[in-house]
Amino acid sequence: MRPVAPGISVPDTKYKKFALLMTEFKADSVRASDTSSNTVVSTMPACEIQYSPHLCQGILPVNELRMNVRRCVSSSTLLQIGDELDSAEVEAIHFLCRDNSSKTNIQDLLEDINDGSLPLPFGLAEVLYVIKRFDLLRKYLHTPKAVVENLLKSCSTISFSYRSLLVGISEQLEESDLESLIFLLKDHMRSGGKLKNKTFLTLATELEKMNLIHPGKLDLLEQSLQNIHRIDLKNKIIKFKQTALPDRYNNVFGVPPSNQRVINVPPIPGEAINFHKDSVPVQETGEFDQQREEERYVVRKETMGFCLIIDCVGNDASLLENTFKSLHFTVMIHRYCIIEQLESILKDVANMEQHINHDIFVCIIISRGNDDSIFCTDSSSPGFSLDRIKYFFTGKSCPRLVGKPKLFFIQNYIAQGDKDLDNMLEADGPTTVCANRPPNIPVEADIFWSHCKVEEIYLQQSPSLPSLYFRFLSQLLNDVEKRKQKHLLDIHTELNRIVRDKKEECIIYQQHTLTKKLFFCPC
Repeated sequence: MRPVAPGISVPDTKYKKFALLMTEFKADSVRASDTSSNTVVSTMPACEIQYSPHLCQGILPVNELRMNVRRCVSSSTLLQIGDELDSAEVEAIHFLCRDNSSKTNIQDLLEDINDGSLPLPFGLAEVLYVIKRFDLLRKYLHTPKAVVENLLKSCSTISFSYRSLLVGISEQLEESDLESLIFLLKDHMRSGGKLKNKTFLTLATELEKMNLIHPGKLDLLEQSLQNIHRIDLKNKIIKFKQTALPDRYNNVFGVPPSNQRVINVPPIPGEAINFHKDSVPVQETGEFDQQREEERYVVRKETMGFCLIIDCVGNDASLLENTFKSLHFTVMIHRYCIIEQLESILKDVANMEQHINHDIFVCIIISRGNDDSIFCTDSSSPGFSLDRIKYFFTGKSCPRLVGKPKLFFIQNYIAQGDKDLDNMLEADGPTTVCANRPPNIPVEADIFWSHCKVEEIYLQQSPSLPSLYFRFLSQLLNDVEKRKQKHLLDIHTELNRIVRDKKEECIIYQQHTLTKKLFFCPC
């Protein structure tokens, strides 16, 4: 027997296949292929490996896999897990467990889930997987995401799959979508649409109380999603109905009892198992492309990201703060910094523990400067090199951001007398590539760099107005439909076109090492 994770061992003959499931812990992944004489092992970026359910078959019996994954943890560990959950995640866990526990306190509920002696059809690992707290899976349960995927594929009750489906829909709904759903369904509810908590899961609970939805009765919700043009979410319900349609069902609201049967869907080679597909709308007649899910960064609604704004000019911070707060970002603002303060701020932010709870990091800097540097508010300084900014947030300097997109938006007002801007300007307006001096983005994955340069005279002409660059970036990010349909690179391309059409003498260039598509909406 070989140990593959704390508390998990597999026979030597199956170790090579099982190694594929452990790549979640490593920056590089191991690809192993059996030959008659030896095993060939090579390293490759983790993003190039796609989890394939058929590789898991025969590695561990389902019962043994379930026992290994559903190991009990200490009460102190449960307390730590509870402390790291936000209000939306707590609500999701209560909803997932509604058929099996009436506990209202999250710590008591986690104790029930953790108690191996109770006949619950799921464990703590499955719950953390569904709410997408993969960091807690690794940190406290020492379990790779792929192992839990395999367990859910092999053994998942209708009740848990149904509630996982609704939690996934909840994460992907915009506030405007929820408003529309409540309006459409208010006549079906006793409350007339006045919900105690204005969330989709509260709405779903109200509909369950009226016996209007359950695993075998989802037509009303499906039609409502159709009416608000969320065809992607409607297709999730259709797929669930095709694979897990029950005859009867039993829940805490007195819906008639059911046979709690187990879903055992034959795996499709090469496809990943995941309850949450991305929310990019698809044509009503088309099928959802499951590969898209593997191409997207995970983004959760309530903890979408952390945004650092350093405004040394004073005309953009308020606009950007409102924009990113509306996207559920935590926003930190510093105004009128000197260079010494800038370096201290970057170091402190890079060392923040809370990055582990966020899915996106955004750094925005507005300052006077030259082609290579920013001056902050210093009047007699060589400036702070722009290339240095990115190095504070590399995997080595900020390990809590490894695997997460790190976005940098720089508005640089080029001081008069600096000739570099004149040399780079094109006759037909802005460009996305700096002709003379391209930025030195580090060889580091998941970085996006957008840099706008404009002559300082434009700032002097409109000192209190937001810059053209950030004004239209904010407009694009505030457009709900664009956020659903366009990823970051598409949005930035549209930003370039808008700035070009305005005929202002500015340069916007962009480079990136993103490994997936980034949408500013939950997936």
